[in-house]
Amino acid sequence: MSKQVALVLGSGGARGYAHIGVIEELEARGYEITCIAGCSMGSVIGGIYAAGKLREYREWVESLDYLDVLRLLDVSFRLGAIRGERVFGKIHEILGEVNIEDLSIPYTAVATDLTNQQEIWFQEGCLHQAMRASAAIPSLFTPVMQGSRMLVDGGLLNPLPI
Repeated sequence: MSKQVALVLGSGGARGYAHIGVIEELEARGYEITCIAGCSMGSVIGGIYAAGKLREYREWVESLDYLDVLRLLDVSFRLGAIRGERVFGKIHEILGEVNIEDLSIPYTAVATDLTNQQEIWFQEGCLHQAMRASAAIPSLFTPVMQGSRMLVDGGLLNPLPI
């Protein structure tokens, strides 16, 4: 019998990169991750893992130098300091076109709808868009508009989406 775990990854900004080490350690100890949920950086790392691209993502992040990071910052003066198109464009390039329902394990990304002040749970649809909405830290990243909804970081209402 294998050891199984459902993984919930929370917010934390750049500290969220520690989630990569957690996943690697769980796997090294023989755990099978059967489902994953996350908000903010946890949704990004969790989604990349669920898509089977964690190694490629880690290699890309580790290859970045200071100037590379600066080049990823696409400054905006509208609803957030950074548009996020460059960094999430690279993530999209790594992932390709992937829908949540096509992942090998169940995945949930949690965002906050500022308009209606409620949590939005993405369990189907475009993985890239769900991660982008869940990680849109208010005032830092521009929000994701979805119809009448203004979606931002899921950690705003639920920093650990259980």
